[in-house]
Formats: sequence, C-alpha cells, structure tokens
Amino acid sequence: MGEMGATTTGSRVVALLAGRPDLDEPVREALRRVDPNVAVFKDPDAALAWIAGGSVELVVFDQANTGTSLGEFLGAVEAGSGGGPALLALLAPGGEASVEDAEDPGQEHFLARPFRMETLVALCLTLLNQTTEAAPSQTSRDPSLQVRRPARFSARPLYSDAVSYARAAFEAARRGEAPDMREARVLAERLHTSLLQSNLLLIRALEPYKHFEIDTHCANVAIFAAKIALGLDFSLDQTLHVVQAGLLHDIGMARLPDRILEKEGPLTDEERAEMQQHPILGAEIIGELGPGFDWLQKAIRQEHERVRGQGYPDGLSEDQIDDIAQILGVADVFEACSHARGYRSPFTAFEALEKVIAMREEDFARRIVDALANEISVFPLDSYVKLSTGSIGRVVATNPGNLMRPTVEVLWNDAWAPLADPKIVPLEEAPEITVERPLHESEVPIT
Repeated sequence: MGEMGATTTGSRVVALLAGRPDLDEPVREALRRVDPNVAVFKDPDAALAWIAGGSVELVVFDQANTGTSLGEFLGAVEAGSGGGPALLALLAPGGEASVEDAEDPGQEHFLARPFRMETLVALCLTLLNQTTEAAPSQTSRDPSLQVRRPARFSARPLYSDAVSYARAAFEAARRGEAPDMREARVLAERLHTSLLQSNLLLIRALEPYKHFEIDTHCANVAIFAAKIALGLDFSLDQTLHVVQAGLLHDIGMARLPDRILEKEGPLTDEERAEMQQHPILGAEIIGELGPGFDWLQKAIRQEHERVRGQGYPDGLSEDQIDDIAQILGVADVFEACSHARGYRSPFTAFEALEKVIAMREEDFARRIVDALANEISVFPLDSYVKLSTGSIGRVVATNPGNLMRPTVEVLWNDAWAPLADPKIVPLEEAPEITVERPLHESEVPIT
C-alpha cells in the first residue's frame, strides 16, 4: 500500500505529492477520479520502488515536494522503468520546469498552479489515453516490414469518449431529459488539451465513415469547431464553450420523427421544413438547463443562420449571429462535405475546404472561414503522406498560402526503409515534389 493512500498494485497512476494537506488533498481526490487505485507518496524512493514494480502509465510529480528535483526524479523514473510512463509535473505559481536530465522530452507535461481540479482530471485522462498502442501487424507491400499504428491511434479512446457522450446526450433528449453538462465540460477540457498538444484528434475526425451517424458527426464538429476557436485565439472558457456546443449542436434532432432521421436520400420540401425545426427544438432542450446556459441555447438556435440573412429559423444576419453559432455553422458544413451522406460520396478534404471557402462572406464571416482553412489544412500536422518520389514523410508544418504543399519530414525512402538522417522538405521550395496521397495509419512502415 502506498504511504499516502495507495490501495492496490494495479495502479495506472503514481503521484509524488508535496506532503502538505492543503495541496495534497484536492490533488489526491482528483487523481482518484482518474484511477481509483492511484498510489500516492511523499518519499521519492518509495514512489520509485512502486513504479519499478508495476505497469505504471502516468507519474504525477508535485514541484512543491522538497525531497528531490524534477530532473533527478525524472531521470530515476526513466532508469527504473525504461522511460515508459508519461510524466505530469505540477508547477508552483511562476515555477519553471527543469528537465535537463530527460532523455525523451516528449514524455513530459506541465500544469502550473493555480489550476482547476477538473483541468487536472482532463489532462491526466488525455495522457493515459495517449499511452495506448495497437499491436503491430504485417504490411502487404513487404512482409519483412512491420506496420505500427502511429501516434494518431492514441487519439481513438478520447475520440470514442466524444462519440459516446454525443450518443448519450441524444438518447437522453429522446427520453425528455437534459444533457449532462458537467460531463460535457470535462470532456471539452480533455479534447482541448489534446488539440493543444497535437493534431491526432483532427486526423481521426477527418477519417471517412461508411454511414452517417449523428453522434460521430457531432464529435467531428466539436473537434473542427475547437480548431477554429484556437485559430481565432479564443480564451480558454470561450474555446470550451465552442467544444461543448459542437458536441450538442444537433441535439434538437432527438425530437424529430424517425422517418426524417433514418431517411437515406434527399428530403422532400415538406421533410426539409420539418428538419429545419431542429435548432428551435435544440434551444428548447438547452433552455431546460436554466439561464446559466443561455450562451449554449443561443449558439444552437443560430447555427444555421447565415450572414446575408438567408439562414433559418430567424433570418438573422451579420453581427446579429453569435460567434459560436457561426463557428458551428462552418464546422458543420465542412464535416458534412468531407464525409459521405446516403445520397452522395464524400468530397476530399481539399474539395470540402474549397466549398466552405466559396461560402466566405456570403454565408459566413471571412475571419471564421479563414481560421478553418489555416487550422485544418488539407494535410494536417502529424499526418503521414506518400510523396511523388515514393518516399514517406510526416507533415510538420502547414502552408496557408498553398494547402497542397506543406513542409514534410521525410522519414522513409521509396523502398520503405527508414532514413538514418530524416530530411525536412518545404514542398513550396521543391516544385518537383508533390504529395501523391495521404496515408492511412495501417500503411506507415516501421522496421
């Protein structure tokens, strides 16, 4: 048993806390929400012994602990566990991180005081999700090469949580119940944290699906909307509002008849008029939550309004339309264009962006569409692409001036052999090289 309250050897999380009740108790309670079996210590040696004896996935280090420095502790963790666990350091106000001893700086994450316990929970859950890896399989091109699902696969558990939340909210609305907004807030914090660290969720949201499902659609809209909010430099609270609104933007459809929701082909004029009631129905559902969610009610009701007054249900225009509603509208159209519907195939990401850009100033404010184009890109950061040379690379920088020509880190040659010295290639400066196609996760070769 851990010295400050650990319960079993099945701990996924180990914490080295400060030994001060005023600091430790809130953190301990938050970590129990992440892992009921969290092992909590004051003594660094006891914590290291526990880490060495089990399959720990996340280590939380409180900088207020005076027993050791972060660098010393991190080095000891890496030496005792092979560098496996992610590490989250809780920094004192104005504190600085010092991790010179770290061999893998990508494993360290920092949270500076003061912070909300919900934020700590969200970040820990995100880091635990990112430790998930799939088993390797063989590639059809060369049986001697292994295919590992790359880092984007670690976004799947969090993405699944977003889909599950949207489904649960929709089902609750069909029963006449309001959505769980506390869960929505925590999930929004997790999604926001993940998108700040990488584009893995974005890549997952851009993957095709065979049949339209409203829960998947809502999860994707939340992710695209979050990227737009980040591109607009929204505050944390504003961005979290955007994400929550994205998850719930179509909740009014829960009160439409199944004959509308389950129809495969285009709607008739009568059916379309009935469908266009869903923003009003959604606003009514959110209205049951009380005045504290007026912002969400407004965003859901106005999502289909357009800047020239041609939208519905109220025919609003220009500044009459809420910013979050416009973000939802742009994200919704992009999601619909980039994924299949029962009556048409999906457009490519580039074609979907072109369609949304063509709606700039006629349907949506220019600054919001531009934020989508700059943040989404055709080939998102961290995605893998096959080049016209046959080599394979990872996108390390997008190019707002030409979405088809990002900067790529070339990692494998045309024989799929890893390069000893990977090369950074700005495609804008190499006109002879183009992106042949994006690669799915199962196509990335690892020797």
